[in-house]
Amino acid sequence: MTRSPAWHVRVEHAGSVLGAGFLVSAGTALTCAHVVQDVDRVTLRFPGAQGLGELAARVAARGPWGGQATDTGDVAVLALDRPVAVPPVSFAEPDGVREVREPPRLVAYGFPDGYGWEGAQTELRVTAARQLIHDEWNQAEYWSGHGQEPSYGFSGSAAMRAADGTVVGMVASYDPVVRNARIIPARVLARHVPALAELVPTPGCSAGEKRRLRELVELAERTGPLPVPMERLLLAVAAARGLALPAIRPAGLWQGVWHLLTEVPPAGGLVPLADLAVRIADQVADEELRRAFRAWAREHRARHDAPAPDGHRARRGVPAQALLPCDGEPRHGTASPDDGGGRARDGARVRGTAASGGSGAPLPWAPILVEVRRSGADGGAVIAEVSVYRGGTRVLVSERRLTAGRLRGWVLDRIDEAYEEITDGRPLIAFALPRSWLNKDVDQWTRRRGKEPPLGCSSPLVVLDHDRRSKGRQQFALRRVWEELDRLDGSPLHRVACSTSQGAAQLSVRLQDVRGPVGFSRPPTASRERTLYGAALDAPAPIVLWPRNGCPPGGPCTGSCAGSGFLDRIAERISRLPPGELPDVVFRLRKEAFLHEGPEPHWAAQVSLVWEDPRRFPDVRPLSHSPVG
Repeated sequence: MTRSPAWHVRVEHAGSVLGAGFLVSAGTALTCAHVVQDVDRVTLRFPGAQGLGELAARVAARGPWGGQATDTGDVAVLALDRPVAVPPVSFAEPDGVREVREPPRLVAYGFPDGYGWEGAQTELRVTAARQLIHDEWNQAEYWSGHGQEPSYGFSGSAAMRAADGTVVGMVASYDPVVRNARIIPARVLARHVPALAELVPTPGCSAGEKRRLRELVELAERTGPLPVPMERLLLAVAAARGLALPAIRPAGLWQGVWHLLTEVPPAGGLVPLADLAVRIADQVADEELRRAFRAWAREHRARHDAPAPDGHRARRGVPAQALLPCDGEPRHGTASPDDGGGRARDGARVRGTAASGGSGAPLPWAPILVEVRRSGADGGAVIAEVSVYRGGTRVLVSERRLTAGRLRGWVLDRIDEAYEEITDGRPLIAFALPRSWLNKDVDQWTRRRGKEPPLGCSSPLVVLDHDRRSKGRQQFALRRVWEELDRLDGSPLHRVACSTSQGAAQLSVRLQDVRGPVGFSRPPTASRERTLYGAALDAPAPIVLWPRNGCPPGGPCTGSCAGSGFLDRIAERISRLPPGELPDVVFRLRKEAFLHEGPEPHWAAQVSLVWEDPRRFPDVRPLSHSPVG
């Protein structure tokens, strides 16, 4: 810089110089809170634009400074009575002082004794550049060890890079004994004055995005404290993404948001700020504000979504994965039940418009995952989480601890919100349930029975065994099994009839060599059936089907029972279709059963399907709520 910029400000009161400041917008300046601690109105002069004369200003806001030199938040906002035509400061990157091997030469313009009117400059450099004192200040010293000290009259002055004139922070204090000064970095200034966020550059988030997010945070804070404090919301995001928490507990919503904005930029498909916005939305009572937070998160995440990897469709079944006035996926056949398995004359699989959009190319799944587990803190409560997978990345929609009686309505509302997160592909709803809940009729869930179709008639729906999703050995085995299933053109059914005499251990060993779906004729409602189901899941069998209205528990059947009839018919439907298409097959069966008008219930009216391909549901992690917390 060859010339001092005009945005430097001298702060006066009753003819006496109080300190320095700098213009951040046409009508707003910053200084230290201790500079204006005893006054509400001040006079400003611009040494670099003397033609402006005196300008009156009021102290519009103060940071949380407590009056002591060691207190944080020593920042004040000055609102000019009239705007000025002076270009304001340009802030450097938040970590600009710390990112270079040699700290840059900094210049501060202050008004020490003897230079109260024209001002003087001092040259500084930041020591221990990668450290913050009390998570608030950079420590600075003279560049050459002699010359003008940043003594009284420099408080509130901008610390400007000599090379390019950008501002890295504000001089806050000076110790004449050890001859060190302290600088509040720009990112810390914006932590205390949220409106500065639009001016301080942050990687991965534009000024417009920050302005909108700040407005939403302010609206949320006006409604009162959230049920869950920001510290816990940040902890949930950090636990899910392996992120660092702020050194000091955030005092409010904005400080938590700003921590992620400045310390944790989007990278590798992870967008933690969007995750935090969703979690804030979960805690907001106002429905319109909740939707606004979710919309912001969705738009912000869309800017950072990683493109699908090349070759993701090379093989069938493999998935792709207003303070400042600042101006590869499964192939979905649509074969009818009586079209001979969906084969055309040339042996190719029929491509239907429902799965391909009429283009002939299969659409990938867009999985919506509903995870439910029991809460150890309350025997009648569960912990539920709804997520969407986009490009292989798990995107949180909502998470809540609630009573089991409220689960259905909450899940249906969150699934509606999950659809808003889907940008491409075909929805696949998956319920990851405790093993003892696998027989629940989640495919029949609806808000108004008789007035809207059940969930399983709106989208393909499968069930996952939550108990084995955290077991590495079983997940490894399931992935290996699916590598073989991807190469199969059919799904021969392995039957477990009512009359089976096999024990659980025998059945588990036998099913280790079975490639394809396993069908039970009875639901897991009795002790023996639950044991046999557990054996199949532990084998691990990736696909398990059964009728919830199958043979009741009891002794062995003759073979010509309702359960056996179900197995005969389901085998006929799936035997010539690849395993990756079974969610679609069962989806069509459920719609067929729902529309059935015969005197007897449709044989597939209560079909359940466990269909677990770990490649479609990566990033398995524990829920952020502690089950005993």
